[in-house]
Amino acid sequence: MDKLVLIDGNSLLNRAFYATPVFTTSKGMPTNAIFGFIKLLFKIRADVKPEYLIVAFDMKAPTFRHDMYDGYKATRKSMPDDLAVQVAPLKSLLAAMKIAVYQQEGIEADDILGTLSTKFNVHSYIYTGDRDAYQLVDDKTDVYYTKRGVSDLVKLDVNNFAELNEGLKPSQIVDLKALMGDKSDNIPGVPGVGEKTARDLLERYGTLSNVFENLSEIKGTLRAKLSANKELAELSYTLATIKRDCDIDLELEKCVLPDKYDGETRKLFTEFEFKSLLTQNIFYDDEKSSKTKVEYPEKSDDAQEFLEVLKDNKRVCAVLSENKFTAFVGGKIYELGAEFGVLNAVYGDEKNTVITHDFKPQMHFLAENGVEVRCGFEDIALVNYLCDYDSASLTLKDLCTVNGYDYAFCAYAVDRMYECAYAKLVKEDMVSLYGDVEKPLVKVLFEMERRGVLLSGEVLEELLQKFNKLAEEYQNKVYEGCGTTFNINSPAQLGKVLNEKLGIAEVKKKDKFTTAAEVLEKLVDKSPVVADVLKYRFYQKVSGTYLEPYRSLTDGKNGVVHTTYNQTGTTTGRLSSANPNLQNIPIRDDEGKTLRKMFVAREGNVFVDADYSQIELRLLAHFSGCKELIAAYNAGEDIHSVTASQVFGVELSEVTPRMRRAAKAVNFGIIYGISEYGLSKNLNVGTATAKEYINRYFETYSEVKEYMQKNVDFAKEHGFVSTLTGRRRFIPEIKSSNFNLRQFGERAAMNMPLQGTSADIIKIAMINVRKALKNAGLKAELILQVHDELVIEAPIGESKKTAEILKYEMENAVKLNVPLTVEVHVGKDWYEAK
Repeated sequence: MDKLVLIDGNSLLNRAFYATPVFTTSKGMPTNAIFGFIKLLFKIRADVKPEYLIVAFDMKAPTFRHDMYDGYKATRKSMPDDLAVQVAPLKSLLAAMKIAVYQQEGIEADDILGTLSTKFNVHSYIYTGDRDAYQLVDDKTDVYYTKRGVSDLVKLDVNNFAELNEGLKPSQIVDLKALMGDKSDNIPGVPGVGEKTARDLLERYGTLSNVFENLSEIKGTLRAKLSANKELAELSYTLATIKRDCDIDLELEKCVLPDKYDGETRKLFTEFEFKSLLTQNIFYDDEKSSKTKVEYPEKSDDAQEFLEVLKDNKRVCAVLSENKFTAFVGGKIYELGAEFGVLNAVYGDEKNTVITHDFKPQMHFLAENGVEVRCGFEDIALVNYLCDYDSASLTLKDLCTVNGYDYAFCAYAVDRMYECAYAKLVKEDMVSLYGDVEKPLVKVLFEMERRGVLLSGEVLEELLQKFNKLAEEYQNKVYEGCGTTFNINSPAQLGKVLNEKLGIAEVKKKDKFTTAAEVLEKLVDKSPVVADVLKYRFYQKVSGTYLEPYRSLTDGKNGVVHTTYNQTGTTTGRLSSANPNLQNIPIRDDEGKTLRKMFVAREGNVFVDADYSQIELRLLAHFSGCKELIAAYNAGEDIHSVTASQVFGVELSEVTPRMRRAAKAVNFGIIYGISEYGLSKNLNVGTATAKEYINRYFETYSEVKEYMQKNVDFAKEHGFVSTLTGRRRFIPEIKSSNFNLRQFGERAAMNMPLQGTSADIIKIAMINVRKALKNAGLKAELILQVHDELVIEAPIGESKKTAEILKYEMENAVKLNVPLTVEVHVGKDWYEAK
């Protein structure tokens, strides 16, 4: 028998909204509910493989139930704004996907599902988040109920219904609601009759009508309740009954589920920014997009012909993989082997410009195969990163799919996509940022990755033994303090022991235990064991997270670690590091800092390390034009003490360490748009005190408050904020109707120009440092970058000159209203140099 899937559109869209994290497009349109709904639709398609599918929706117009009872669904809350705005776009998307949608005034989606499940000679599968549909289960109808979110489904059919519903039959669902009522729909039922009583009555009498026919057998107040409310029960029965005989003009043949989807669907997926869906094999091969079909150039595999064409064409669109080189040049696509002669002719000629996607990995491949890169290049991945951050995470294959190109012609696609992307770069005035910062940085990062940093296996083993021993010591302290052994890593076991053995009630909330670090940190005064637990966790994390992973890199011996720097991974422009992540080495705890001892200079060399001092606060002074902050920095004063003096109303000489700590927390908190609650947690003071600190700060530095507000206002009007170099971050969250998202957007608007400019400055410094070292004829090389910090490995004899160059180039990367200052240190390992 054919299969028909019937979906309760409003119900599942609502479930999808609450089950899927709220996210919006770059233009600020919420799409999480639509995304969750479509993902479920694809799951249903894969699981059931139906021939037909229909989505039913409610309409705003009153139904026959509202006409019968004014209170019907009167207690229902209206849709959240972020959900309501997704209903119409979902319907448009379903129409584009050629999926049948039905809605009708006067009846509800439940009635549509009930009627359609009997109308056709098919087996129906109803998907809903409404238990009312349970009554529809029969020999030809199964109901899938979304128990939690949209992925946790419970299937109800004639075989398991009674087992899952404590012996009830599908028809008795209506009888049950008629007796006990339904709060969600505001169906009254019989006042004073709850679910247990209603079930007992149905177990004894079977139906509502039988209950009233045998009223004389029922004793006491229950009989009185039933007798007095017979009409109300019968009304409730009618309200709860799903109609299965509505006049619905719909032909089954119009509800065929399409095999794949066309360009209109692709266009909407792109508009909604559903990247993961765009890359799936769900679109017709002959219509890659809603655009005119692409006419592709001729292909060739003749290497000699390619080399001849290359002589007269110095602009090459190329894609390089491990064993294949594809190029578009001279109006033709060449598919060749990745052979030295071809690669050297392309990448080794300084007159050539190679247009490609993600150039740095190609540089590593070329270097490993003896090809020195001398050509110029253009990188569509970098251009997309600057103009369209969401596209930066896509592979070249994904980009081709999204833009409607066949990946078999990827070199030609690169040519076309680069032209479009670069035009956007020009329009958004980021050509200089791309050409002067991001592009030159590629070679800097390549050289840093290729050189790597030496890791001492001997030091690693010493640190492992040290931290493993400390973890074991504190584990035993915890056991001793609690008088029992248990799994400290289990929040449930730890919470139970702290609660029952030590009487710490705060770890138990609503029959669940919470032992998160922020909870335990507030409870250290309750028992020494709490502090011991935190210490145990710290030492265990250092050992397991930061030390063990490096063992495979050394095998007990010294080895060079080659991290990979991701240039396109953050919205602020900051670099990130992976495999291994060298940017997450602990720096706040003195014991954690000792991990830097693992990283050592090669024989005859030293590390020269420098980092910016308070760069974001200095940028705040520059951008805001705050006279007090600018004067303090230009006078070389301690900004935290100056702020403490202003906020607490004391002379600079009278500022105490406690005042300075509080001022420091306020200074850095302001940068990140900290709330009164957040500051109160950081300082362990009341929110009233924290509010007073913030108010005093803004009274003193009024230009800072004005500057922050201008950023927020600009982002609300234009949708983005910019850095000193023109880097943009789009902030759709700032227009969200969701309070938390909107607050996040406002904080991002305040901070991004500071954090993003800081990232730009250190990139500029890296480029200038590399150039200065080479111009000076030094062998010293950059090997590490960690946010505001640069590390150079230099021969011992070059360390002084290297330190001078590093300090000068970092302090003069850009010109501000306040000085950029760096502290430089030299050492045999990273710990000593820091």
